[in-house]
Amino acid sequence: MSKKIKLCLLLLFILQVVIAVNFELAHDEAYYWLYSRHLDWGFFDHPPLVGLIIKCFSFLPHSEFSVRIGFIILQFGTIYLLLNLTSFSSRALWLFFSFPLASFAGLFALPDMGLLFMTACYCYGLKKYLEDDSRKNILILSVIIPLLLYAKYHGVLLLFFTLVAIPSLFWRKSFYSIFLISLLLFLPHILWQYHHDFSTLRYHFLERPRADFSSKRLLEYLALQVGLPGLFLGPVVWKIVLTRKIENSFDRAMKIISIGTVIFFLVSTLGKKFEANWTIFLTVPLIYLSANSEVWRSKLFQGLLGFSLVFVLLSRALLVMPSEWIELRRIREFHGWGDWSKSVEKLCEGAPISANSYQIASKLSFYLNVEIGSINYRSRKNQFDYWRFDKLIPTDTICYVTDKLEFGGEVLATPDGKRLRLIKKMSLKQLLSAKM
Repeated sequence: MSKKIKLCLLLLFILQVVIAVNFELAHDEAYYWLYSRHLDWGFFDHPPLVGLIIKCFSFLPHSEFSVRIGFIILQFGTIYLLLNLTSFSSRALWLFFSFPLASFAGLFALPDMGLLFMTACYCYGLKKYLEDDSRKNILILSVIIPLLLYAKYHGVLLLFFTLVAIPSLFWRKSFYSIFLISLLLFLPHILWQYHHDFSTLRYHFLERPRADFSSKRLLEYLALQVGLPGLFLGPVVWKIVLTRKIENSFDRAMKIISIGTVIFFLVSTLGKKFEANWTIFLTVPLIYLSANSEVWRSKLFQGLLGFSLVFVLLSRALLVMPSEWIELRRIREFHGWGDWSKSVEKLCEGAPISANSYQIASKLSFYLNVEIGSINYRSRKNQFDYWRFDKLIPTDTICYVTDKLEFGGEVLATPDGKRLRLIKKMSLKQLLSAKM
C-alpha cells in the first residue's frame, strides 16, 4: 500500500470521526444500542452482530462516539480488504467513498456496515479458498460464513449465488467441512429462533405488509440499483460489470452475485415495499469488478469519479447542520433529542416512563441513559415484547408517551415534527389489558 493511500485513509478516518460525533443517534441506532445492553444470540428484528459491535466499545464514555466508533473501524476494514482484492488500486478507495450508501454506512450504528464488512471478508476468504483449499483457508471461510449471517440475513444471497456461479464446489470434499463447521457456529442463532417461534423469519417473510403491484415502485427500485454506485457513476460502473469478461471462478461468482441479487429483489419488489439499503453489500463485488477497468483511463470518467467523490463527501455536511436550516424530516431525526428527552423526563415529574413506539422508547433510553420500555398498543411487535421492561416498574402508574389519540393527554411535539401525546398518570394495568 502506497504512502499516498495511507495518508488518504488517515484523513478520511478523521473526517468520519469528526462527522460522527456531531449529530445525534437515529432512532434505530438507539434501538441497537439497547441490543448491546442485552446481548443474545438473536433479536426480533435482526441477528445479533450489530449489538455485539456496539458492546465492544461500551467501555468508552456514554456518547454517540462510543456507539459509532466500531462501525467506522469496520468501514475502514472493508476498504482495506477491497484494496487487497483489487491489488491496492487507489481507484477502489475513491469508488468506495463515491458510493453514497457505502460512504455513509460507517457514520451510523446499523446492521448495514456489519454486513458490508463481512461481505468483504467473505469475498476475500472465498478468493483465497478457490486459489488454495488449505486447512487454514477452509477454517477462515468456515468462520466468516456464520459471521456473515450473524450480521444480516441478506448474506444468504451471497452464499446462494456463489453456488449458482460455481457448482463445482459441490464436488470438493472441503466444501462439506465448511458447511458443517459453519452450521455448527450458526446453530446458537437457529436455536434462538426455534425458542422464539422463528419470529424474525416470520416477520420479514410473512408478516411484513404486502403491497399491490406498482410500476412506480418498480421503476424506483431499478433507479436505486442503477444509482447504487452513485447518481453519476452508476451507469458507468454497471456497464463495466455487465461487459467484463470472466477470467476465473471468483470473477464469475462476483458477477452472478451482483446480477442475481438485483433480480431477486426485483421479484420481491413486485409485491412488497423495498429499502434502499437492502443491496448495499453489492458495493464489494461491484468495486472489485470495476476498479481496474481501462474505462477509468478516460479523462471524462476520471473527472466524473472526482466530481462524485467530492459531492458525496461534502454531502456529509447535511448531517451536522442545525435541523432548522434544512426542511427535511429525516435530518431532524438527528438533532434535538437529548434536550427533548430531558424535557419529557421533567414533564413526567419522576414517574416511570414508557412509550408506545420502540423508536421513541429507544431514543429516550439512550439520552436519559436508563432503560425505558415500549408497551406496544396497536403497533407492530418488536424486541421490547421480549425484554418486557414494564415488569421492572415498581408502581402501577406510568408516564406514557404515545401516538394514539384515544388516550388523551397533553400534546407533545418531537424534534422531527411529529405530534405525540403524553399522559402523566397512566395505569399500567389498564394499558396492558387494553393491549391484549
